[in-house]
Amino acid sequence: MIELKYKALVLPLLTCSLLWGCGNDGKDGEPGTPATVGMSLNQASSIKAKITQVSIDAGTVMVDFDFTNANGVAITDLDTYPGVDTLGMGIAKLVPQEGEGYKTPQWVNYMNNLVAPNSAAIPSGYQDKAGPKVQPTIETSCRQECLTQPEPGHYRYTFRQNLASVTAIEGLDLSYAPSLVHRVSMELRLDSDRARLINTHYDFVPATGLEASEEMTRTVENTQDSCLRCHGDNYALSSAPSLILHGGRRIDTANCQMCHTSYAADPETGAPLDLGYMVHKIHKADYLMVGYGGRLQDFSEVTFPADLYDCRVCHQEGEGRPVDAANFRHHRALACGSCHSDSTDPETIKEEMHASYQAEHECVVCHSEKDDEGAGHHVTDAIAKENVRLDYKAALVANSARLEGGRLSFSVSFMDSKGVAQPSPNADTRLKYSTLYLGFGNDVDFTKGRASINLLTLTPVAGADGIYSYDVASSLKPDDVSAASASAFITTQMCVDRDTLIGVACGTGTDEAFNPSVIPGKAVVFNLSGDTGVSPRRSVISNESCAQCHDNQYLAKFSSKMHHSGRRSNFEGECQTCHNPAWASSANGLIQDHIDFKVLIHARHGQTAVVRAEDITFPEYIGNCGSCHKAGQLTLAGLNKVPATPAVDELGNEVEYSPTAATCVSCHGPKESLLSHIRTNGGKANDPRDTYKAGDETCAVCHGEGQAFGVDKVHPIRFD
Repeated sequence: MIELKYKALVLPLLTCSLLWGCGNDGKDGEPGTPATVGMSLNQASSIKAKITQVSIDAGTVMVDFDFTNANGVAITDLDTYPGVDTLGMGIAKLVPQEGEGYKTPQWVNYMNNLVAPNSAAIPSGYQDKAGPKVQPTIETSCRQECLTQPEPGHYRYTFRQNLASVTAIEGLDLSYAPSLVHRVSMELRLDSDRARLINTHYDFVPATGLEASEEMTRTVENTQDSCLRCHGDNYALSSAPSLILHGGRRIDTANCQMCHTSYAADPETGAPLDLGYMVHKIHKADYLMVGYGGRLQDFSEVTFPADLYDCRVCHQEGEGRPVDAANFRHHRALACGSCHSDSTDPETIKEEMHASYQAEHECVVCHSEKDDEGAGHHVTDAIAKENVRLDYKAALVANSARLEGGRLSFSVSFMDSKGVAQPSPNADTRLKYSTLYLGFGNDVDFTKGRASINLLTLTPVAGADGIYSYDVASSLKPDDVSAASASAFITTQMCVDRDTLIGVACGTGTDEAFNPSVIPGKAVVFNLSGDTGVSPRRSVISNESCAQCHDNQYLAKFSSKMHHSGRRSNFEGECQTCHNPAWASSANGLIQDHIDFKVLIHARHGQTAVVRAEDITFPEYIGNCGSCHKAGQLTLAGLNKVPATPAVDELGNEVEYSPTAATCVSCHGPKESLLSHIRTNGGKANDPRDTYKAGDETCAVCHGEGQAFGVDKVHPIRFD
C-alpha cells in the first residue's frame, strides 16, 4: 500500500518538471472570453422584469427590459422558452382634459377596436343599449417573434403595431404626441402558471426619452394600499378568490387603466368600462356587463363592508401614497355619475347632475381647481367622526370598581386628547350614547358574567376635573365576579357637524352627519377586589385588521346595514363581553349559528352559518387566516381555560364543542372526519353537554402556530 502511494506521486511531479523544462517568457497570456452568467427559465424559481427604456423611431416602438430571477441573475432563454403562453404589450398617451375647473388627464390607448355586440350574449332588457363600442386593446399575438436579446438577460420587444398606422376611431385623436407622457404596459406569464406572472409598466416622455416623474404621470392609487386591503393576492392558489382578471393574466391597476379608459364600453350592455365607473358600480352592486370570454358578469350580489360615500375607503391618501392620490376629489362625469346617476351616457350624467345640484350648490363644489377640495365634501363626514374619535377619551378609572351590598361603585374619566376635562355624559349634549360594558373572566372569555351601564341616564354622585363617580344597583353575584379578572370598555356616540368637522350638540349642526361618530374605548383591566397585575383577555384579533375592510370600524354615513345601530366597533374585546360561549339563547341552535365570537366571525365570513346566514361576499380566501389575524395570534394559547360552546345537533339533541373544535367547525362545518379527529385528541365535537373538561383539548400541541402541523402550515396563510 505504501509503494502504491509513492508511485501515485511520481506522475504529477514528472509533469511539473516537464513544464518547467519548456521555459517561461515572463508574459501573461491573452485574457479569455468572460463566461456568461445566467440561467434558464427551467431553473428559475422566481422571475422579475424591469423595463429600462422605451424608444420610438418613425412610429416603431422598442421596449428594453431586464429579465432576471429575484436575486438579479440573468435569465437567458425567454426568447426561446416554449412555455411563454402570454406576452402582451400596450401603449397609451396621457391626454390633458379641458373644462370647468381642473380635470384629471385621461389615458388614450393607441390600439383600439370597434366591437360589435354578440347578439346571443345580450342580456334580456338590454337590446336597446347594445351596439358597436370602442374597446382599447394590447398587442398579444407577436410574443417571442417580437423579442431579441442584445445581451444576456436584456431583451428588446419591438411592437408590430406602428404608431403611424393605427386604426382610426371616430371621435378619438390617435395621433402620436411625443411631448405627452406615455405608458407602456407589459404582461408576461409562463406555463399558464399564475405564480409565474408579471405585470409591469413604464411611464416616459418620448420627446426627451426620459422616464416620467410621479408628478408628471397619473397614478391615483396603488394596488397594495387600495385593492389588496380587502382583496386576496394569492395568485398561486387557483382556488383562492384573488384580484386576478382576464383569464388569470392581469393584476396591476396601472395596466388596467390602459384599456379601461373613459371612452371604452361594453357592446352587449352599453356599460362604460371606464375604470372609475366600473369599480364604483361593482362595489355598489349595480353593474352588469359581458366580460372576458363573452360571459355575463352580474355584480348585483356584491357586499361592500364600508361607507361608499367616503372615497378614502379605497383612495388611500397620506405618506407613501401616489402624488395623485387626491385626484378623486376632482369632478369627472363618469366617476361621479356611477353613484349619482343611473345613466351610462356621460352627457346625460352631466345634465342630470346639473339639474340635481346646481340649484343648491355653487359650481366650485364639483368643478374645483387643482388641489382644491372639489369632491372632498364626500369625506367631511368621516373626517368629522375621526376628529372626535381621536380627541375624546372615556375610560374606567383603574381599581375604582367595587361591589358591595348589591351595589356597584366606580369612577370614570372623560377627557380630550390634551387632558382637558369633559362633562359627564348626562350633561354632555354632544353625546347620543355612552355605555360602560363590563366583562368578567378575562381568561375564560368573559363567561363569568357581564354588565352594561347606560352612563347617559346616570347622574354622578361626585365629580371634578373630568373624573366622575357612580353608584348603581347591580345583579352581579360577588362569589362569581369579585376575584375574577375583568375588562371594562366604554362606547360613545357623538354627534358631529360636516361644516365645522367637530362634535356638536345633537340636532344643532348646520350640516350634521346622518349618524353619530362611534368612539370605542380601550380596555381597562381590573378586578372588583382591587388586585393589581390582573391579566387581560388573550389578544387574537385587532381593530386595525377589521378596519382594513370595515371602514375604520364602521364609522359610516349610512346605517341601514349596521348591526347594533352601528355602536359596536371594538372587536378586540368589547364584542366578546356578550359574544361568548355563555350566551344562553344561542345554545338552542346549530354550532355555526352560535354568537360566540370565534364562531360568529368565521361562520359569517366563511358562509357556513345556517339559520343566521347572511349574504356576504368575502373577497379573500377564507383559508387565509392571515387576512384577519397577525403573526403570533394563532398559537391557540389560552383556550385551555375556555369552556365549551353549547349547541344542538341536527336532531335537536343538546351538544357542545370544545373551544378549538368550535372554531374549526365554524369554518369547515361538522364533518364526521373532523369531529372524529377532534375527539381522538381530547376535544369534544357534537358530544353531549357537560362532557368537556377545560384543558382536555390537545389541539395546540400540533396545530398551534409554529408547530409541526400548525394552522399556519395546514392553511395557505399569508401574514402581512
